[in-house]
Amino acid sequence: MFIDELSKEFEKTKSPDVQFKRAVVRHLYLAYLLFNDKNSSQIEVQLEGLGKDIEMLEKTAQYEKIVLALKSPYLAYSALNNPVTAVYRLPMSFSAAKSAISEAENSPYSWAEYGNLQYCYALFIGGSYSDAIQSFQKALSLIEQKGEGTNCNWYYINTLLFLAKSYEDGKQFDKANEVYDKILRIRPDYEAIHRWKH
Repeated sequence: MFIDELSKEFEKTKSPDVQFKRAVVRHLYLAYLLFNDKNSSQIEVQLEGLGKDIEMLEKTAQYEKIVLALKSPYLAYSALNNPVTAVYRLPMSFSAAKSAISEAENSPYSWAEYGNLQYCYALFIGGSYSDAIQSFQKALSLIEQKGEGTNCNWYYINTLLFLAKSYEDGKQFDKANEVYDKILRIRPDYEAIHRWKH
C-alpha cells in the first residue's frame, strides 16, 4: 500500500513534505473506504493516522496553516464513522474549512476541501452547487498556477471529479461533460468516467 511506503520514507527522513503527502493520501483513501467499504478495519487505522499526521503538521511552520484544510475532512470522516459525534464534529468541520481559507487562502487544499463541504451540503440538504463549483475552480486554478504535475496528481483529478459532479448534480450536463473529458485526457484509463458522462 502506498501509505506504507510513505510511512517508511517518513521514518527515514522525518520530512514534513512526506508526512503531508501521506496525510493527503490517507484522506483520499478514507473517502474511498467510507463510501465503498464501510466495514473495513482500515477506517479506524487511517483515521487515527490522519489525526496524528495533522497534529504533528500543525506544529511545523511550513504546514501549520495548510493542514487546517485536512482537519475539515478528518472531522467529517470521524462523524461519518461514529454518527453519535456528528452533532459537534460536523460544525467543527465547517469551522476548520473556513479557517483554512482565511489562514491559507492561496492553498488549493483549502479551497478544494471547502468545495467538498459545500458540495455535500447542497447534495444532502439542498440548494445551489455554485459555491462548490467556485471553490473547486479556485483550487484547480491554484494547482495549475503552481505548475505542479497534474497527470499523476490524484488530488487534482479528485478535485476535477468533484467539479464535474457539482455541475452534473446542478443539471449543467454540458459543463460536467467538459470536465469529464478533461479527466479522460489526463487518465484515459479512468473507466468510471465513461459511465458517468451524459
